[in-house]
Amino acid sequence: MYTAFIVGTAGSGKSFLTSTLTEYLKLNEINVNTLNMDPGVLRLPYAPDIDVRAYIDINEIMNEFELGPNGGLVAAVDLITSQLEGILEEISDGSPDILLIDTPGQMELFAFRSTGIIFANQISGDRKVLVNLMDANLSRTPYGLLTSLMLSLNVQMRFFYPQLNIISKSDLIENEQLEEVQDWIEDPFKFEDAINTYVTGERREMATKMLKLVEEMQMLPETFPVSAKTNINIDILYGKMQFVWQGGEDFQVDDRVIR
Repeated sequence: MYTAFIVGTAGSGKSFLTSTLTEYLKLNEINVNTLNMDPGVLRLPYAPDIDVRAYIDINEIMNEFELGPNGGLVAAVDLITSQLEGILEEISDGSPDILLIDTPGQMELFAFRSTGIIFANQISGDRKVLVNLMDANLSRTPYGLLTSLMLSLNVQMRFFYPQLNIISKSDLIENEQLEEVQDWIEDPFKFEDAINTYVTGERREMATKMLKLVEEMQMLPETFPVSAKTNINIDILYGKMQFVWQGGEDFQVDDRVIR
């Protein structure tokens, strides 16, 4: 089983991407299961095969411990580890070729609390990839793109899994501006020039140092725009996920080769 954790800041489009990827894989006749890890979500654009809401009722937690919405959500996510046995059994029963895990809307609940690490490590196998969504509205400027990449680096340090960083909802960016962002990603010198043009003072000095770290960590080659709404680069995303899972070999289901 190959596993992808879909992570990102609130509103970056994790659930929508999970839905689009699921449909893409099903069209290629790949057995894919989805797992919703957000106990507080009200609506999803897909029907999850496994849903933590079947194990944890956030309203009951709020009432029992007299918590507000934020405190209730934190407590509910922390309680996921107490339900691991049932969730893992459901995953095993589904026997998917690929498992897509839609993590909580607020990224810090998964990435920066122990629950996320414990849960991720309990998923069987070592063929795992983190798909980290960076919001297009922030990433359309050189400084915004850089700060998004630094947040991505923090996530990678927490899990230390292979990670793909995608600029989600790229359909919201004008074509000319999207091309400029892609130029920054593909050419660090253009990225640095953009920083020097748009950023001033101590912030520019800090940004230049941050960019050098991003280059050293080789994050730019694994950063690219995606739109779950218009299917921009969904095939490229899957190809890069496949490369992580199988070292670039074609994905096989039974005796069929899926490219």
